[in-house]
Amino acid sequence: MARSPRWRRRVLLMAGLAAAGMSLASLIQLSGDPDLNGSTIRERRQRLESAEQVIRLGWTAWADAELVSLMAEQLIEEHFDVPVDRVMADIGVQFESVARGDLDLMLMAWLPVTHQEYWQRVHDRVEDLGTIYTGRLGLVVPEFVPKNQVRSIADLADPGIAARFQNRIQGIDPGSALNDGTRAALTAYRIHDMQLVAGNLAVMAASLRQAIDTRRWIVVTSLIPHWMFATDRLRFLEDPLGVFGGTERIHGLGHAGFSQRYPQIAAFLGRFEIPSEEFSELMLAARQSSTGEAVRGYLAQHPERVRYWITGAIGDCSEATCPQP
Repeated sequence: MARSPRWRRRVLLMAGLAAAGMSLASLIQLSGDPDLNGSTIRERRQRLESAEQVIRLGWTAWADAELVSLMAEQLIEEHFDVPVDRVMADIGVQFESVARGDLDLMLMAWLPVTHQEYWQRVHDRVEDLGTIYTGRLGLVVPEFVPKNQVRSIADLADPGIAARFQNRIQGIDPGSALNDGTRAALTAYRIHDMQLVAGNLAVMAASLRQAIDTRRWIVVTSLIPHWMFATDRLRFLEDPLGVFGGTERIHGLGHAGFSQRYPQIAAFLGRFEIPSEEFSELMLAARQSSTGEAVRGYLAQHPERVRYWITGAIGDCSEATCPQP
C-alpha cells in the first residue's frame, strides 16, 4: 500500500487535548461530573480498582470518539457486567498500546487510508472487530450551489467559479489535517485563484451558517460525521484525484486474543454499527445538550437495535425483552 502523505497521517489530530494515560476516573475527577450511569467519582474509582477484570478502552478528544466510546462503555458495563476504564490517548499511542496489550480496545481506526501507516505497523498484532460507522474528509458546499456548475474540486480552478466563492476556502485550524489536505488539493488540481483561510471548527461552522442564511456561495473544509450535516443540506465536492481519499470505515480494534477472552463483547462489537446520518444527528444532540444525554437518548430511541447489538436477535421486541439503557 502506498505511503500516505504527511497531512493525512495527522488526520483528525485537531483538538490537541489528548494526553496518554489519563483514565476516565481522573477525567471525571477533573470535570466534577458523575459518569453516564450516575456513579460518583469515588464509587467509580472503587469499582475499577476492585474489579477482577477491567476493559481499558482508548479514546481521543474528538466529538465522535467521545460519543462512541461512552456508548460502548455504557453497553458493556450494563449488559456484560465488565467495568470499562476509558483512557485518553493520542491516536498513534492507541494503535501501539492495543498491539502491546496495554489497552484492550480502541474504536477510532480510520481505514483503509487515513490511518494506514499505523495499521501497517500493528495489523498482525491486533484483532479487527469490525466497522462502527463511516466517515469522510473533503471540501463541502451548500446544496444550493448548482451542481452543474460546481461538481468537482477541479471546477474551482475556473477563475469565474473561484470569484463566485469570493476566491476563498474557509478552513479550520492552521495545522489541521483538513487544511493540509486542502493545500495539497489546491496544488494537485492547479487551483491558483482560491485562498485557504485558516480559522477553527467554530469559525468554519459560523461562516457556513451565515452564507447559507444569505444564500451566498461558500466552500469549506469539513468532515463527516459532523452535526452540520444534520442541520443543513450539504454536499462534498467530488475528488477525482483522490487527494482526500474516499469513504473511510471507522473500525474497532482489540488486542490479540481479545475475542477469546471476551467472546460475547467481541460479538457485540462486531454488530455495533451506527448509520452515518444518525451519527451526525447524535453529534448535534450532544452539542445541544451533553454527550451523556445524547447517548442516553439514542439508546432509548433504538431499543431493537440495542437488542440486536447485545444479543444478535433481529425483529420486534417487547418492553420486557428489549435491553433498557
